[in-house]
Amino acid sequence: MLTEVPPTVIDDNRMVRCHHTDQVERMAAAELPVGIPSVVDRSGAPLLRLAGVSKTFEQGGKHIKAVRDVSIEVYPGETLGLVGESGSGKTTLAHSILGLTAPDEGSVIEFGKEPLPPVTRRRSIAQIRGIQIVFQNPDSALNRRHSVRRIIGRSLRRLGQVPSETVNEELLHITSAVRLTERHLDMRPAQLSGGLKQRVAIARAFAGKPRLVVCDEPTSSLDVSVQAAILNLLGDLQRDSSTSYLFISHDLRVVRYLSDRIAVMYLGRIMELGPAERVFDGPHHPYTEALLSAAPSVDGDGRVRIRLEGEIPSAVNVPSGCVFHTRCPRKLEGDVCSTIEPPLLATPDGGVIRCHIPYEELAAVQVTVSRQP
Repeated sequence: MLTEVPPTVIDDNRMVRCHHTDQVERMAAAELPVGIPSVVDRSGAPLLRLAGVSKTFEQGGKHIKAVRDVSIEVYPGETLGLVGESGSGKTTLAHSILGLTAPDEGSVIEFGKEPLPPVTRRRSIAQIRGIQIVFQNPDSALNRRHSVRRIIGRSLRRLGQVPSETVNEELLHITSAVRLTERHLDMRPAQLSGGLKQRVAIARAFAGKPRLVVCDEPTSSLDVSVQAAILNLLGDLQRDSSTSYLFISHDLRVVRYLSDRIAVMYLGRIMELGPAERVFDGPHHPYTEALLSAAPSVDGDGRVRIRLEGEIPSAVNVPSGCVFHTRCPRKLEGDVCSTIEPPLLATPDGGVIRCHIPYEELAAVQVTVSRQP
């Protein structure tokens, strides 16, 4: 007869109900490996340049600006992490880059120093091949009626322009690169686990040797151990090919592991952009501070927790002034935050922060996280 596992108290704040309590700390610490910072050369032209990119939708006779005046750059071999709550405009921005939805008139998107047509059907095969995407859910991204061989082979022929006589050789090469075996080739997506399906999706994206891959929450539907394997795979592929990533995720641990720089979005606006180390360790925008505060921690990091009140406002009725002022834990006294929208101000490390609080004051008021060894 099965008996219920009794709880074990770890400390004043934690309790674990598990037969292997002694291993919980070690397993939690091993969820994701520590990221290895890459060296990105930003002396030349960026691979991707966005200047004043906006996207407005019309709904019920009202104009909804899902993305507003976004300017970012991604350099060769760089990973730019894009974070923010649901509804912040991350995916809409990605779709504009991919040409799945046309940005507003006046938006500038350049790839390899050349202007990108606003929609995919007007782009050349080289431009389409140059920017690929790995979606959040491989089940909806892969044709369930086709075999893995046909899914990847089709991309090799159409995007990679691989001759028919060498498709099989290239197929074996790319599936090996994503840790798939030859026996997987004749399987259909329904026969594969979530992690294997995402490997197929990654292989398809890399079939045309892209220069930029948009990763839209590529690990969010996977368990922790599979997440780590996929992240390591993406890191290996990047080192081998110097591919750039625009990595979209709500999971700040994932973003920190892969990213060289991080952009934080809120209600369609860039609130902060800077090197990953500074964005995480501070000083950072109060919204970034709140997102970091909300991130789960098993080992107890000593951080003073900040709780955001309420949901992100609707893009139909955007708050006046600073759009974050209705939820900001550091809102200034008076009406400056509620009436005047702060500009993007440069930070000493080459980033930007959109806040009325001066950078030096943010550094003084924010609590430095001290992690236990």
